[in-house]
Amino acid sequence: ELADDNKIAWWELLRLVQGVGWHINELPRNFYVGSILGVPRLGLPSLHMQDAAQGFRTMAPQTVGQVTSFPSLLALGATWDADLAREYGSALAREFRAKGANVLLGPSVNVHRVPLGGRNAEYLSGEEPALGAALARAYVTGVQGEKVVSVVKHFALNQQELHRDWQDSHAEARVAWELYYPPFAATVEAGVGSLMCAYNMVNGRHACGSSVLLEDDLRTRMGFEGWVMSD
Repeated sequence: ELADDNKIAWWELLRLVQGVGWHINELPRNFYVGSILGVPRLGLPSLHMQDAAQGFRTMAPQTVGQVTSFPSLLALGATWDADLAREYGSALAREFRAKGANVLLGPSVNVHRVPLGGRNAEYLSGEEPALGAALARAYVTGVQGEKVVSVVKHFALNQQELHRDWQDSHAEARVAWELYYPPFAATVEAGVGSLMCAYNMVNGRHACGSSVLLEDDLRTRMGFEGWVMSD
């Protein structure tokens, strides 16, 4: 039990359950897409999260021209090279750490289903779940080897940007496990720290509110022990 002067206060607890930093007017003071403020008095660090599709996302004027522009994840996927994927993740994470971010919002691993999907270039797997599984596992290993948390996304069946908030992806369990889940399952096996649920609906339920996806499939069957964050 903590001594009285080390007990966490209610206002300190509030810091751990709310995010700051997304709104444009906050960006000059905060270069990250979102932060969960820690409790310095107790040695609890803040989580500083940043997008990572092709490098550290430039959202504040001060960061323009100060980041590396990496190849897209689809270009990385086209190499079929797991060692390169691990090096990519490691190099990206080192830059994130240098800029104070300790949570990297990537990789995106959804298997392509819609040829004109608006974010296909961000998705490491391309059209092949086995390839995605091998590369995503290596990418996560590279990122987390640099003491930066990797957040694999978007779980699950996030196949298009058009009407993404309410479009409904339907897939039977066998189809999901054999075609769409392997890259996610591989990152869980690799010890990924976090997973981001998707905007879209899956079989009639929003992904972020689906007990089938988040409890049955992710927690129970895949054995995921990290935290789930919304998009």
